[in-house]
Amino acid sequence: MNYLIIGNGVAGTSAAKNVRDKDPSAEIKIFTQDHYPFYSRPRLPELLAKEVAVEEIYVYNIEWYYKNKIQLYLNCTVKSIDPKNQKITLADRSNFSYDKLLFATGSSGVLPPIDGINTTEGVFTLRSVEDVTTIIRRAAGAKAVTLIGGGLLGLEAGNGLRKLGTSVTVVEIFDRLLPRQLDAEGAAFLQKQMESMGLKFLLGANTKSIKDEDHTKILELTDGKIIKSNFILVSAGIKPNIALAQAIGVSVNKGILVNDRMETNIPNVYAAGDVAEHKGIAYGIWPAAQRQGVVAGINMAGGNEGYMGTVPYTTLKIVGIHLTSMGDILTEDKTIEQVKVKNPDRYIYKKLFIKEGKPVAAIFLGDSKNAYEICQLIEKKVDVSRVKGKILETDFDIKSLLK
Repeated sequence: MNYLIIGNGVAGTSAAKNVRDKDPSAEIKIFTQDHYPFYSRPRLPELLAKEVAVEEIYVYNIEWYYKNKIQLYLNCTVKSIDPKNQKITLADRSNFSYDKLLFATGSSGVLPPIDGINTTEGVFTLRSVEDVTTIIRRAAGAKAVTLIGGGLLGLEAGNGLRKLGTSVTVVEIFDRLLPRQLDAEGAAFLQKQMESMGLKFLLGANTKSIKDEDHTKILELTDGKIIKSNFILVSAGIKPNIALAQAIGVSVNKGILVNDRMETNIPNVYAAGDVAEHKGIAYGIWPAAQRQGVVAGINMAGGNEGYMGTVPYTTLKIVGIHLTSMGDILTEDKTIEQVKVKNPDRYIYKKLFIKEGKPVAAIFLGDSKNAYEICQLIEKKVDVSRVKGKILETDFDIKSLLK
């Protein structure tokens, strides 16, 4: 059997690993536009801050592919796919046949509809090692950078640029930082802590235009405020890379539509990771991509595994700041009870959302102890009614609830 995988992120690599586990004689080929073997994209801000070398963020090095008899084609672009004859064609016109095909093409950074954003030199996104290299080169000698977007990756990247010696101003359209991971009170705690580290924030700020004057980037807000910097980094969300699949008739919405087996509407064609949409959700997070890759790989190799969804679980990776957010913290369900613990002096803010006695979401800022166990309680739908007043205490024996 010939298995072809387009994309070398966590979904594609997890799929390849599980195909190999189930089918020792399989021919497995991975095609990627990346120049490097599988690396951790969440660690790109560390690379940007020059805290690690690129080899240190590899999840699997080249030897791993040789050992598992997986053929890795780096710096390769798949130009077209012929689903009828089950073959793909690369940019160099070489072609390969498949029995099973997986789209693990990931996502790209979104550029919001701002006048001049596509035409002004010096506007970057951060999605790859190559992006990091370009930004570091640009940051050499730069005094100031404007960061559009106050999401997880944006804040981590902003902190990385701060460590390179640049002044960082974050422009966020929402009225608080991390609007998907924090409520207003928790976001205020985080903002105060990050301001103490040297970052500047403009919240509720809508960008009107971007211009270039004498190698200085001029960002104008709709209220007339002007921000000048040496370059601009945009971190305003992601969009699934669906174009290649869409061109061959694969059903898409925001992402490639898949069932519980990660199958698309076209026989022998699967999708997993950031590019996939399952039951109306395009997760765009590492844990979901990893699990989807596992399910896709097992089923491509003849197994029968189902994907049941993933509890959203995200962390902010900045030294000195501990933040974990899980579940839907933006819910407006009036039946949900909220339990809260806070210590402003230590930037500690913890909140648990409980519905019918069972936890459904949580925020851990400043103290992430027991965060993983709380996520397990959410996934297993464990009733915590009798201990809800104590469960957020640091010394509470939460593992006793998981037995």
